[in-house]
This record gives sequence, C-alpha cells and structure tokens, in this order.
Amino acid sequence: MEPGTVVWRETAQSLLRQKWLIMGCILLGLVGASVFALSQTERWTASSQLVIGPAVPPALVGKLPSSTDKTGPLGMDLPAETQARVMASPTLLRSVAKSLGMPTTDRTVQDLAAVTRVKAVTDNAYLVTTDGPTSSEAVRRANAIAVIYLKQRDDEAKTLLTTLASQAQDRSKTATQQSRSLVSQIDEAVQRGDSQTAAALRDQRVGLATEARQAADDAAAMLKALTAVGTGSELVTPATTDTATSSPMVLRDILVGGILGLVLGFGLALLRSHLTPYILTRDQAARAASSPVIAASEGNRRRLWQRAAPELPQYEITALGAEASGALARRELNPRAFAGGGPGAMLVVSASPTPNSAGIALAMAEANARDGRETLLILADVEGTPVLPHVTGHEGLTDLVHEPAATRAIRARKLFRPGTVADLYVLPPGLNHEETAEAVGPSLVPGIVADLPPGYSVVIHGPAAVGRHGITPLAAAVDASVLVVQVGHDKEMDVARLTGALQFAGAPVLGVVLIGASAHDETLGIPLNFKPVESAAPPIR
Repeated sequence: MEPGTVVWRETAQSLLRQKWLIMGCILLGLVGASVFALSQTERWTASSQLVIGPAVPPALVGKLPSSTDKTGPLGMDLPAETQARVMASPTLLRSVAKSLGMPTTDRTVQDLAAVTRVKAVTDNAYLVTTDGPTSSEAVRRANAIAVIYLKQRDDEAKTLLTTLASQAQDRSKTATQQSRSLVSQIDEAVQRGDSQTAAALRDQRVGLATEARQAADDAAAMLKALTAVGTGSELVTPATTDTATSSPMVLRDILVGGILGLVLGFGLALLRSHLTPYILTRDQAARAASSPVIAASEGNRRRLWQRAAPELPQYEITALGAEASGALARRELNPRAFAGGGPGAMLVVSASPTPNSAGIALAMAEANARDGRETLLILADVEGTPVLPHVTGHEGLTDLVHEPAATRAIRARKLFRPGTVADLYVLPPGLNHEETAEAVGPSLVPGIVADLPPGYSVVIHGPAAVGRHGITPLAAAVDASVLVVQVGHDKEMDVARLTGALQFAGAPVLGVVLIGASAHDETLGIPLNFKPVESAAPPIR
C-alpha cells in the first residue's frame, strides 16, 4: 500500500472516530444560523438604473470663461465614482427623505445612507440599490434617489446657465456702450487732425463691437441650451416591486451555517487528531512500542474531560490475556521467552497505572498454566489493586525486604499461594507498606526468579517505574515483555520511552495488548520496521 493511501486512510478514520464532534459543530452552525436569520429585520431590496449625459452641449462648455466651473452639472469631467458618492451622500438623501415624507433628522438620513448603494456601471450609467421595510417602500426610495439627483442636476445646470447668460448679456451691453462712447472721441481726433489717435480709437471700437456681438451670441446660445437641459439624462430602468425579501433568507443562512459548521468540525477533528498526545489507533500503539498489536478490545472513546481507564469486565480481561498468550506462543518470537512454549519469564507492564494490566497478567499466567507448565505470577506492583481477593490477606513480596539473604529464597517459596487454576501460583505484593519495602521490594524479583527450580514459567506484573531504579530491576528478571496500552489514556511519548527502557534493559517488547480500540479503527497494528522472527536478532542477556 502506498504511503499516501495510509495517510488518507488514517485521516478518514480519525474523522470517523470524532464524528460526534463534527456533528456537534454542524448542529451548532445550523442553530446559530437559524437564530441569526430569524432575528433579522425583514428587508426588501430594489434597484433602479439611470444614465447621465452632459447638461449643456459640449461645444458650449468649451466657450465658457476659464473661471467657470466646468465640472459637475455642466459636463462629464467629474469622475463617475465621485458622482456615485454624491448620489449616496447625506445631503442628497436628506432631500429624498423630505420628498418621501420621512423625517429629515440626522438619524433617519444616516439609516437611509446605510442601506443605499450606488455603483458606477460605466462612465455615465449608474445602478442605485436601496433597502426598505416593504417592497413598495424600497421601490419608492430607489426611484426617488435617481429622480431627485437628475432633477437637482438639471436645476443646478439651468441656474448656472441662466446666470452665465445674464453675465454674457451684461458684457455685450458694456462693450456696446463703450463702443458708442468712442465715436465722439474719434470725431474730436479727426477735427484736431490727429489721424494716428483716430485710427487707434477706430481699431478699439471695432474690437469692442466684436466682443459685444460674441457675448450676445454666447448669451443667446446659453438661453437656447436651457430648453435642452436634461435631455441626455433619464431614469432608464425604474425599480419594480419584488416578490421575495432580500433579508432574511432563512434557507440560505441555514445552509451557510451548516457548511461553516462542517468545515469547523473537520478542522477541529483534524487538529485534535494531530495534536493530541494520546494513543488513538492500533498503528500509533504499534509505532510507539515498535511491536505489533497482538490483542485488542473495543471500548468507549476517552473524552477530553475523562482520562481515567475504566476497568474491563473479567470475561473480557480473560479473553484478552488468552489471546495475547496464544499469539505469542504461535509466533515464537524468542525461543528463550515465555512465548516460546518452554520455561521463561514475561513482564506485563503498562505506561500508566490501570486496573486492567494486572488482570491481563493473571489471564496470561492462567493460559500458560492450563498448557501444563508450572507458572508463578509475581505481583510486583505493590501499590496496585489486587486481582486475587483470596490471597490479598497474606504476606507477600514486600515482606521479604527484612528477610536475610540466606533464607530469602526459602521464605519466598513459602509465600507462594495457589492461583485460580492448577499449576498456577501467586506471589502477592504483601501488606508491608513501609517506604523502604515499597521501594526495594520489586528489586528482589530477579533473585526470586533465579532461585526458582527448573521448569517454572514466570509472569510478572509491575509498574512502569519502580523507585529510583526505574524499570531495570523487573526487566533484569525476564526474557521479554508485553505492553498494555489504554487508548485515549496512555501518551505516545510515554509508551515510546518505556519501550526504549525495556529494550535497553534486555526485555524487548514482543507485543501490545490494546484496550479501548475504536470500532472504526481498521488499521493492522503492525509497525513499519517490524521484522519476521527469521531475521530478528536474539536479545542480549
């Protein structure tokens, strides 16, 4: 299988394991969108389109005096975006509100400006869009904005043209009067015989006459242009009544909310899967322990707020132990180990305290004893929960701390108690809870195992760390080990560190017993670096 396929498969399975998180985010998005949509005020939208042409002929605009403002209502020199802003400005909207019979207060004008949008489609075409509480009101507003802007533009153009025409007429009259006043001056110059002065005055009179005629022509053209003001501007597409509101759009908002919830759920699920330090799949457990999963039981997923390891039913623990023991025996990974079928020692350990690992150790010891081998179960976890109630009231491992070394082996044999099946014996943890006994007691296990008669198989259940000595004392007494991993409870880093410590101490991990595997986890639980028994090097003892 290609690596990319594995990645996509694990991603899909991680999403499936967290389906409730994704469904919760979708539900949250749907509820939030519904509340948002239903809480919105009903709003209708209408649009009108108008075209704006020059208020006066372009040829006439070019003849205006240089001091005259040729932008705005006179020509097209004003940018289209600027005219769009003028249409949506509070000044124009105040006139719109007045024409519609609305209050002309600042609050009303601001509310109207907030729902008005003017877009310059081309250089002279504009789209006016506005909202209203009803469809007819939205239509009235959209049409009123366009009509009032056109009217205001025409009125300003007519006023300015009238003013300019009056100014041109005044210039014509002034030039005419000045021209007439030069006649007497020319006559006087002729009578004096001053021909040079008379010629200069005649030229000046000709210029004044020309200026008077030009001003009179401009005035006449501007008065004539008054009749054509606004012919190039009109409301080409009036707004019409809509049959559906533009807001709220409940179905659209709910659909968008559901999509956003789905995206949020996927994001949180992937983020949680990639950032969580806990083991969630068979492949993660196999990768952390560098050994395959030999037995697994399904269970409830661990939640963020619940990281305790629930105790499995006795029948399930027994089945797991028997499955793990049988898997080790069939594989024969280590001829010297417990899995090989002959005498040996096996350590059952978990990375964190759990009530299930001791039960699995007992089940593996029972399975080994049923095969006809004398088996000793050493409960080296002196603080753990006893798994055999009928042997908890006797002396045990911690009571050997104060026993002299010469008689410790004999005393240990006397502390063995019958187990639940034939050929099974148990060395309980004992009742000595002194600090020295709890710290030193598990260190006595290698000596006890070494003093056993030939033919004994040993199963040891111990904690991941024993005092300041770590896992080394227990690992020194065994040939191999089995890790019990709780899904959603054990951290991948802790399992990896425990695996490395066991490998270094000479008790390599042969397999993983996984508790709480997801029903949707279809991974194989085999590490990528796993080697068959033929190519596996024997452990160094």
